[in-house]
Amino acid sequence: MKALPAPDPEFGFRLARVVRRLRQALDADLRGFGLTEATWRPLAYVGRLGEGVRQKELAAALGIEGPSLVRLLDGLERRGLIVRREEEGDRRARGIFLTAAGRDLQKRVLEFSVDIQARILAGIPPGDLDTCDRVMRQLDRALDREETRVPPQPSRVEKP
Repeated sequence: MKALPAPDPEFGFRLARVVRRLRQALDADLRGFGLTEATWRPLAYVGRLGEGVRQKELAAALGIEGPSLVRLLDGLERRGLIVRREEEGDRRARGIFLTAAGRDLQKRVLEFSVDIQARILAGIPPGDLDTCDRVMRQLDRALDREETRVPPQPSRVEKP
């Protein structure tokens, strides 16, 4: 079996930096709408996941804890961008729905996101973008597998 090359120790840092900078670029454009990353992401994800998505599913998609999401949703609801409704047959389950204003804003957020990505990616050859997309999908699948892995227990070192 062929040995794998040693991983680049900067890879994770570089990837995190690119993601952070992409979010910062989008934040700068969306600030005019009174949105921050914390508020535009739930709007975008409700649009992606579908009307009526449950809070638990949305929190998992956003990678945040339920109580943090509740505070964000409270603010979006106060602004008239979403409503939460109990589902028929299960009063404990609440679906999240965009209001007309929320759908309009979510559409504009998506348009800004597409514009920013087009500007940033303009000088990169399409084949390189295809490769990058394929690698990100592979990383995502590998991370899904990693979530189910049981971490090894550190061995205890006895003090002399």
